[in-house]
Amino acid sequence: MGKRWSRIFAGILLAAGVASSVPQSEVPLAELYKKGRIKLVPAGEIDEASLPKDVFFQGVSDVGEDSRGNVYVCDSRACSIFKFDAAGKYLKSIGRKGQGPGEFNMPYRIVVTADRLFVYDLMNRRLCVLTPEGEFIKSIPIVTGEGRPDGMKSLPNGDIVMGWETIHYGDQEKPQDYEVRIYTPDLTLLKSLTKHAIWRNKYMHIEGFGRTTNIIQPFSPLVSWDVAADGKVIVGFGKKYEIEVHDPAKGKVASFSHSYDPVKVTDKDKTTFFASLTYGYSDSSGNMGTLQKGPPEPIVKATEFPKEKPPFFNLLADSDGNILVFPYRRAGEKEGRVFDAFSPDGKFIGTVTVEGAAPMPRTAAFRKGTFWATQADSEGIAKVVKYKISG
Repeated sequence: MGKRWSRIFAGILLAAGVASSVPQSEVPLAELYKKGRIKLVPAGEIDEASLPKDVFFQGVSDVGEDSRGNVYVCDSRACSIFKFDAAGKYLKSIGRKGQGPGEFNMPYRIVVTADRLFVYDLMNRRLCVLTPEGEFIKSIPIVTGEGRPDGMKSLPNGDIVMGWETIHYGDQEKPQDYEVRIYTPDLTLLKSLTKHAIWRNKYMHIEGFGRTTNIIQPFSPLVSWDVAADGKVIVGFGKKYEIEVHDPAKGKVASFSHSYDPVKVTDKDKTTFFASLTYGYSDSSGNMGTLQKGPPEPIVKATEFPKEKPPFFNLLADSDGNILVFPYRRAGEKEGRVFDAFSPDGKFIGTVTVEGAAPMPRTAAFRKGTFWATQADSEGIAKVVKYKISG
């Protein structure tokens, strides 16, 4: 049977860096940012030609790396993690569909340290720890009501940083709690660095929908965070333009703020938001209805838009320790292609535009000015591309 082409999950753009075969530019990234424009230049890729015959990408959801530069591509639909060397040569597949040790049911997030592979196994509701070769070490269950992971990054000492979101299903008027937590390599909780109340969703009973329905809260202030190369944890809460720097051992050590022009939510924003949604709902007997593009009318009526967007929607820490903050932009400007750059100590460098075919990804682990990003072409064919930041 010939190799089939796969379709990547719509809207997913996740990335992680690996040890680069491209030498680091002699020019610090801050100097490139000062010029106000950068390009993301392709410097290597992994596509389905890199996989064995009859193995293909089905739904790439995350990418990781180990200390040797090996690349790990997490495929949620294939229930496997594909391992490649730093040059993109296929090494092995880790895991298969199932519920046993080393098996997955929609692995969704991964992070790799020198001797551990951590996996958020979404549908099995657990966090798994394996060796980089895929040998099972342990797993811990995720109990409904006690929260769930929302992103994972590693620290230089092998500890793990997790975004952790807790939903209060029994109280429709209570927001979600979002924490940035530190875990040991055996997944013992050490501490919570920050905690914020967010409204990512509201959970409501809507007539005709049977069970509780989650109503997405568009343009609600959320928490963005990343880990810098020196192990500092950078955190921003979109309620205001303020960025915090946390030392994993000492806690908050610095913060800085920046001015911004508020961006109003327009009718076009509302139309675009609803058009991006696909909804299915269950009846009073628990039977799932047919999925449909766009939300049903009761969902539209129950959705509330703020008058203004938050100051920013994402942040990243690059390989030089600079902090990149992605603000919402006015109509006509491409969000995700413009960011505010700050030095590691919070000094404003400038506003930077990303030129070329590729925008900056939502998440990236930089290595010497490069990172890997998962993308799809116009036909939805998936590949993982390494980009170099260039002036």
